[in-house]
Amino acid sequence: MIKDFIVLTKFVLSFAVSLSALFAYVMAKGEMGLDMLFATLAVLLVAMGVSTLNQVQEYKEDAKMDRTKHRPIASGKWSPTTGIIIAAILILLSIALIYNLIGMIGVNLFLFSFIWYNAVYTPLKKRSALAVVPGAILGVIPPAIGWITAGHSLQEPQFFALGLFYFVWQVPHFWLLVMLFYADYKDGGYPTAMKLFGKVSLQKLTFVWLVLTIQTGIYMVSMFGVDSNIIYWLLILTGVLGFLSALQLMSKKFELKNARKIFYQINLAFLATIILVAIDEYYKFKPLS
Repeated sequence: MIKDFIVLTKFVLSFAVSLSALFAYVMAKGEMGLDMLFATLAVLLVAMGVSTLNQVQEYKEDAKMDRTKHRPIASGKWSPTTGIIIAAILILLSIALIYNLIGMIGVNLFLFSFIWYNAVYTPLKKRSALAVVPGAILGVIPPAIGWITAGHSLQEPQFFALGLFYFVWQVPHFWLLVMLFYADYKDGGYPTAMKLFGKVSLQKLTFVWLVLTIQTGIYMVSMFGVDSNIIYWLLILTGVLGFLSALQLMSKKFELKNARKIFYQINLAFLATIILVAIDEYYKFKPLS
């Protein structure tokens, strides 16, 4: 049952998403606090809730795809009603927690996440191969929660740069998954960028978006500034490795199975960039070099 609950709520992915709030808090405040942990927990709960509801909405499509047919609702282990109850409890708990933490602005952001993900993005995925672009807005919500909890405003240029980095990164992140699971998405009845653009064009577009991701990362780093020489050079190395990874998409010998390696590499580069900037902000007055 625990394993099914973890799968139903996409706990691993939801936990990764919640860390965005933690890193944003440190980047905004330069320190850690108990409220940071509560903000991270609130994001985890809402991510688990909307993910559960998403599986309720898509269980028929999930049942047609090898990658998802063993999910609890898709496989028939749990009923859609059970999924709705679990989703409702998780979402309500997250709203109660975020209200006590930062008030109505947090509640509004969580309600927006719920509406945008489950009422807009999820239905749109079945109609448009480009649903990932408006869907990428959701990736900005977790760092926004961490930023606000740290006592800062979303109107600050540093947050704009951070939010832009999160937004742009999600498009190539998803398109690499499309390359990997194209057949599954086709079986599920989803329109895909692979079908819309073709294999070669999708490779080139993903490469362009990855370069844009690197550029927005450079912009973000410049907005925060880097005090540590060590972190400065590590960020340069991360950017170079990220570009070399993206460059594989332009090879004539590129095969769709190679998208898995690029997927892990660019996600690692993205995470490394966020962590390095967060560490530098934390040690602004405690130089590492």
